[in-house]
Amino acid sequence: MQRNHFFKLILYVVSLGILLLLKPAYTQLTGYIHIPELFEHTLFRVMVGFLIVEASKQVILLTYKPDNPKRKKDNFTIGINHISKIIYGVLMTAIVMSLLNISIKEALTTLSLLAAALVVMTKDYISNVINGMYITFTKLVNIGDQVAIGHSKGKILDITLTNVHLLSEDDDIIYIPNNKVFSEEIINYTRRELKKSYIDFQINPYSISDITELERILWNEVALFHDEIMDETFSVKTVLIKVDAVDCKVHYILKDPLNKEVDTQIKRILKRKIVTLINHH
Repeated sequence: MQRNHFFKLILYVVSLGILLLLKPAYTQLTGYIHIPELFEHTLFRVMVGFLIVEASKQVILLTYKPDNPKRKKDNFTIGINHISKIIYGVLMTAIVMSLLNISIKEALTTLSLLAAALVVMTKDYISNVINGMYITFTKLVNIGDQVAIGHSKGKILDITLTNVHLLSEDDDIIYIPNNKVFSEEIINYTRRELKKSYIDFQINPYSISDITELERILWNEVALFHDEIMDETFSVKTVLIKVDAVDCKVHYILKDPLNKEVDTQIKRILKRKIVTLINHH
């Protein structure tokens, strides 16, 4: 990865040097094909700006040491890419304005009311982008983290300028706006030293005589996965006792809390057994 950034840095620096050396030839060429002067200057500056931004990005990524080198995506690199995209958007806007023969100075003075209206119209989008940058650089959540955001639970797949992409336990991809992520309560299970897996269920009080026996039945049901579960962490507890029902919770801690496949299989087996016990009685 570092080698890749190094080669890209060399490429952009060399390209920038060649572009600056060929400026006289560029001016001559654009004069020959009668390109408008404003567009000529803007285009050259945009090309220089693009190469400077890309070279700077490669220098930053080359010197950056990620917390977890094994991760393909990192919040910091995603944030740097977000910033570069915003700069590219500004550069493209400058090119379009130059094509319309509008200077930036004229745009700021004559289009101020229109700009204010656009800001009002796009305030939610702008707020989304700002919150996305904040989430990215403060590392509230990282790519690959198991989290709960409001009522949504799952694994963070990506963090864009506008959304957080969450893979739910049902393998559905949920797109949560950054504004909502910023305002909702976030539980980051990956940051916890031990991640408990649990299943809530309700059972008829007359169908069970002993919680310990229920725990033994469920424990035996997942015998194939005993080696995956930490010792003495599997248990069934009563949460709430009512006249017509007992709210229970079975929970355990995996030796590898991030092994979603094993966790899913254990939960599937337990849920089926719990349904069988409920229907049986």
